[in-house]
Amino acid sequence: MIELADLTDGVTASEHFRAAGLMVDSAEPTYVRHKPGETTIIAYRLGFPDGETWGYAHWCANPARAAQIFAKSASMAPRPSVVGPGLVLVDAHTVLYTFPNDARLRRLRWYVDSRKLKRSLQSLCGADERISGRRTSVEVLRYKPERRVVLKVGLATNQQAYRPLLLRYSTQSRAPQLATIATHLARNGIRTPTPVAQLENHRVSVDEFVDGRQLLEVVREGELDSASVAEALLDFHAVSPFPNPEGSGYSPDRTAVVELGKASQGLSGLCAWCSELGSAAQRLGELLKRTVPGNHSSQVLLHGDLHAKNILVSDKDILFVDLERVGVGPAAIDLGYFRAHALSLGIRRPGWSPRAIEHAEAVIDHYRRRSANAVDSQALAWHTAIGLIDQALLVARHLEGQWRTTSSRLLNAATEQLDPKTTSLETLNEPSTT
Repeated sequence: MIELADLTDGVTASEHFRAAGLMVDSAEPTYVRHKPGETTIIAYRLGFPDGETWGYAHWCANPARAAQIFAKSASMAPRPSVVGPGLVLVDAHTVLYTFPNDARLRRLRWYVDSRKLKRSLQSLCGADERISGRRTSVEVLRYKPERRVVLKVGLATNQQAYRPLLLRYSTQSRAPQLATIATHLARNGIRTPTPVAQLENHRVSVDEFVDGRQLLEVVREGELDSASVAEALLDFHAVSPFPNPEGSGYSPDRTAVVELGKASQGLSGLCAWCSELGSAAQRLGELLKRTVPGNHSSQVLLHGDLHAKNILVSDKDILFVDLERVGVGPAAIDLGYFRAHALSLGIRRPGWSPRAIEHAEAVIDHYRRRSANAVDSQALAWHTAIGLIDQALLVARHLEGQWRTTSSRLLNAATEQLDPKTTSLETLNEPSTT
């Protein structure tokens, strides 16, 4: 039986995959989704002599469940990949998929193979226009197995040399809602990528690709003043609610109680995945419950996942991207997430931290001075703690180097936001096993 610790170790995982018949030189774990006592999905970047591809393992505690998953996927005619079979039963507990095979994104190959785009994206072209599979390019920007893939497509036709598109293929039929959100924001003067089409029973959204730089990179170079970002966020928050909330796709209930529920669930999942973090996560959860801010702040239209990677700078203009968590709630939610991301860089990527933290604090200070709605300091600290918990979960899910130590430090930072007088919990040493 292959243990989870074997699958989360790149060297051991690659040995198992080679023994199962795959031609891989390396298997770097990049993402994990864990259901205690049930199943675990682990994504990999697979290296082979001519380059790299992707794959993921679906590990089941119950071998009968693994057999069922394998049989169902085998019946769907998996396609061979560049490293061997598209579907492999590695052992009685482990089913391995190689890209572009995916148990839930079943038509993935129709969007990552430039030759197949001639059919899947032909509806975007005019009557006499034909897609060139040879000149069209596809780049995978993000891939979460059995969840979503985000692609940059350079669409070339017989009438157009190059049209850059951003394509998101998800298991959820949210493409029309995301288009509604983007259109509503654009009508109110907020720059976002322009929606182009919704395909595949509304599971594929196609937008114009914006060739901008992430705010993270711009701040690092010191090229953008904090006031510009604060003013853009003030404009975003000033946008009126959607005229039809039921059909808009946004969540109107981003309250402190809702945020507490999501954070508590995330901390429980982190404890299940890494028992060494259990006591720290439990104490932090209890502190969160004792310090929930009151629901007295004015409600604004939130980005919902605001950080320096979801803000693009293009020709000195500012655009907001990744609108899946747009909602309504207190401004402290967006400001807290933005601040938490900058603070986390001091732990995750120390070389970037001084300028990022300084910039984030300046943005928040300018926002609070210019906003007609007061942002309570205690609420800002509480939502910053929520954002730091989200960062700790992100580090663990993506199995970053020394992720246990980093997640522990992020949980400490969240604790200090809620109670600055609290002595930081002891940071974990990096254990050798899951």
